[in-house]
Parts: sequence; C-alpha cells; structure tokens
Amino acid sequence: MASAHPTSELIAAYAAGTLSDGLSLVVASHLTYCPTCRSAARDFEAVGGTMLRKAPEAELSSSALDAVFAMIDGDTAAEVAAPYRDSGESPLPRPIQDVVGQPFDEMAWQFRLPGLHEYKLDGFEDEDVSLLRARPGAGMLAHTHRGEEATLVLTGMMQDGETVLAKGDLNIADHSHDHSPRIIGEETCYCLIVMSGGMRFTGPFSRALNLFTR
Repeated sequence: MASAHPTSELIAAYAAGTLSDGLSLVVASHLTYCPTCRSAARDFEAVGGTMLRKAPEAELSSSALDAVFAMIDGDTAAEVAAPYRDSGESPLPRPIQDVVGQPFDEMAWQFRLPGLHEYKLDGFEDEDVSLLRARPGAGMLAHTHRGEEATLVLTGMMQDGETVLAKGDLNIADHSHDHSPRIIGEETCYCLIVMSGGMRFTGPFSRALNLFTR
C-alpha cells in the first residue's frame, strides 16, 4: 500500500470531476494502488450524489430529449473506443494503459540523460504529462518549478531529499522545492510525471539549460 497520498482536496476534486486531466490521471493511477484513497474517493462521490439529489430540479427545454436521442442515433454521434488493456506484463496501471493505447513493449522511449528515458503523453492541455524510465542510481538534474510537478512512482524507489518514494507514492513539488531526485534500490523505476508551468534548472550549467526550457 502507498505511504504518500494525494491531499483530500485533490481526491475531492477528482471525485467531483473538476480536477485537470493530468492530475486526474495521477489520482486515478494512485487509486489502483491505495485502498484507503479509493475509499475516500467513494465517500466524496457519495457526498456529491447526495448533494445532487437535494439540488433544485432544473427545467429542460421541450426538445432536450429529442436532442439526446439524435446524438445517440445520428451520424455525428461520437464513437467511444473500448479501453486498451495490455495483455503482456506491464508495470503501468490501467488508467495509464488506456492513455498509452499500445503494448508496453512497443512504446518508443526517448533518451534524456544517461539512465533516463521519457515517453511523452499527448492530449493534456496546459500540462506536460510523461512517463519516466530510470535505472537504479540514475539522477535528475537539480531544478525547481514555475508551477507544480506531481510525481507518482509506479515501480522501484526514488529518493527526493530525505523522502523515499516507493510504488504508488505521490510527491508534489512547487516553486519552493529545489531538488534533484535519484533512483535508489535495485529495480528500474517507472514514474508518471505531470507538470504545469515548466521547470527551471538550478545546478551547474543551469543558465545554458534554461535556454531550452523557456
């Protein structure tokens, strides 16, 4: 079970459907590991359902029902694809498998640093969403953030300062964090990372590196 969790505010926003798409993916993925947070999400959903039942009834136009049936039956109705399920051994939880939409062993990872590879996930407005694959001992360059960075560990272990994150653990950093996480243990670490506002490098050669992050 995970030992570092989303805040109650994040889980409540996820249950209400008001959380951004990237952070929703983070929370949904964390819930696959954490029964405590799954229970909290169900509680928030139950509260929301009760509030909806007690809300005043809204009046619908006389053509509302016809419009719904037209969307269902018409040529312009959106097709909903069946969620993708990786039939092989994948370290990715199902919410992420659905977004990736292809077998894990066919994913095209991009080299970033020695021991670090990235797989970018598209379709997230105002957020940079990616998967990180890092071998034991690999480290990330020292950096801080212009917005927030949410990191969910999917396999392996990551150390960020004095904090050790394991499978299912979530860490959120902002402009007040200047850090350089490192992979520890003997297992390859896979992480889901969601950033808003971008990052700013703070270590050696930071001035040159920051030219590529503006």
